[in-house]
Amino acid sequence: MKLKYIEEKNTVISELTAVGVSHEQAEVVADCFATADEYGVTSHGINMLQAHVDKVKRGGYNLSASLVIVRETAAFAVVDGDNGFGPVSATYCMKMAVERAKEVGVFQVFSKNNNTVGPAIYYPLKAAEEGCIGILFSNSPAQMAPFGGKEKLLGTNPFSAVIPVPGDDPIIIDMATSVVAKSKFKQYKEAGKPLPDGWALDENGKPTNDPDEGMKGLVLPMAGFKGYGIAMLIDLISGLVSGAAYLNNVGRFYSADNKDMNVGFCCIAIDPKVVMGEEYDTAMSEYVQIVRNSERSGDGPICMPGDDRLAFYKKEE
Repeated sequence: MKLKYIEEKNTVISELTAVGVSHEQAEVVADCFATADEYGVTSHGINMLQAHVDKVKRGGYNLSASLVIVRETAAFAVVDGDNGFGPVSATYCMKMAVERAKEVGVFQVFSKNNNTVGPAIYYPLKAAEEGCIGILFSNSPAQMAPFGGKEKLLGTNPFSAVIPVPGDDPIIIDMATSVVAKSKFKQYKEAGKPLPDGWALDENGKPTNDPDEGMKGLVLPMAGFKGYGIAMLIDLISGLVSGAAYLNNVGRFYSADNKDMNVGFCCIAIDPKVVMGEEYDTAMSEYVQIVRNSERSGDGPICMPGDDRLAFYKKEE
């Protein structure tokens, strides 16, 4: 294991247990944060530790959360997160999805009454370690307006998928449905730079390049109407169908009212060996080689989704 990973994990465990979090829960959160930093998702890594510690101190988490399956069939389960740590609930749900997928091929777990899951990439990575394709959808507090509107109704709803490639690096898809994380607006303000075109709307729904107006206003969806549609799809699947909050009813992480954010998410696991058979290994390797060896448009290499995350991971070794 990398020294930085071990140090970060120990720091998170120490800080969380010091404010009353059980060692078992702290270890899950610590692994989540340290792994996020390993893959370059530093906005959701140890940089968020103090904010979570503060939320614990003000009573924003149920430290004795009981994860309960409230509905279940051979195809899916619905889990109540009981206002606990999002990483603890999402880890539990993805683990369940993987275990069931190894029996039936595909299994999905919906969950409600959660707090933020943090780095979406973490959970599909865990599924891929077990040989499964892992997918996670989650909704989030509203930061985007419906297309043509100016009212905050949709979150920047992230999704991530990791596809294992036998004998090679996995394919990693990890993104929000906004054109950029809204935290970028503050970075541009501090640097004294205007926002690029197509990033933000002001409070009146008008395009703006002013970081202050953007922070008060709205972030735009990726790919225009297409990103808007994907954000809504994720909100419907992970929020409404899970029985969680949706649209602008999703609570805010930094809210002082200490109410359950009621974030909804959906974990999906697919065991390709059950669905396709042993030929998956050969077919997947061939797929990657066809893409990697395809004709280039310039001097640079052909990229696969997740190459940036993997490059950061390997650089830190």
